[in-house]
Amino acid sequence: MNMLLNIFSKKYIVINSSARNKAEAFTVAGDLFEKRLGITSSSVVHALNVREDLSSTALGSGIAIPHGIVAGINIPVGCLINLTGAIDFAAPDKNKISILIFLLFPQITTHEHLQILSSLAQRLLDVGIRKTLISEQCPEKICQLLNLTIGCRGSPKIQGLHIDFKQPIPSSNEYIISYLAEWAILEVLRKRYEKRMSTSKG
Repeated sequence: MNMLLNIFSKKYIVINSSARNKAEAFTVAGDLFEKRLGITSSSVVHALNVREDLSSTALGSGIAIPHGIVAGINIPVGCLINLTGAIDFAAPDKNKISILIFLLFPQITTHEHLQILSSLAQRLLDVGIRKTLISEQCPEKICQLLNLTIGCRGSPKIQGLHIDFKQPIPSSNEYIISYLAEWAILEVLRKRYEKRMSTSKG
């Protein structure tokens, strides 16, 4: 489970990005992953758009979790972009988005990878966590909070951050449930497609 605690690092945190819309935000993320990982920005943007075409990855309350599957990585990696101005993202609550948490997964995904998305989405129901991500300007603190959010086993101890993970998390939320269900369906379809391709080649 250590992998779940280390997919974010401060070099993947962008504060006060001037991106004015979804396309520009995706390009900022793609360029960052290209610079840090060596994968092409265009492949990242394509993967994000493939997922986004299914339905919006906005959770609401100003936060979205764009994600996708890309070649060229062996473990999940994430980045956060904090926007200077909120943008339209077809959020379920109709609010604009100012925080984008990007997740990239390798082509061979595991249950553990899906747990990352599930844990992050569910923890972001916590008002305290959302408010901290929106207001915090220190990349290192944001990185620590994200990693603790994914691998949470209690309240984090980060100097300068005061978040209580003991706040009750709703056991059911129609947007979260729908969001995670769509991701699971996407994964099943991807595996079926790969199986058909493998059979046709044989």
